Amino acid sequence: MPSFTEALPYLFTGFSGAVLAWLLFWYFRSLLFYWRNGWDFSVDFGPPMAWGDEFQTSGNEIRPREKVLWGYPITVLICAYIFGMSVYFFWSP
Repeated sequence: MPSFTEALPYLFTGFSGAVLAWLLFWYFRSLLFYWRNGWDFSVDFGPPMAWGDEFQTSGNEIRPREKVLWGYPITVLICAYIFGMSVYFFWSP
């Protein structure tokens, strides 16, 4: 029976891949939503995001336009890098 430490690379790669898929889903869905509404950013769509480490309590929530232009692309790039590095380190010969 394999130990937890032997299964850890599989779990980490699977988790980072699932987070990447979730982010891509919401990014494309937001792009489609705003495209259908004529790029009207007055309506917020998707999960909330915030700048910094404090959330909605301090008014750091990202506006919809910032979310589409900066929030999603940066988080997708960071998550894709983490997923790619986990695949490279854990799965390459």
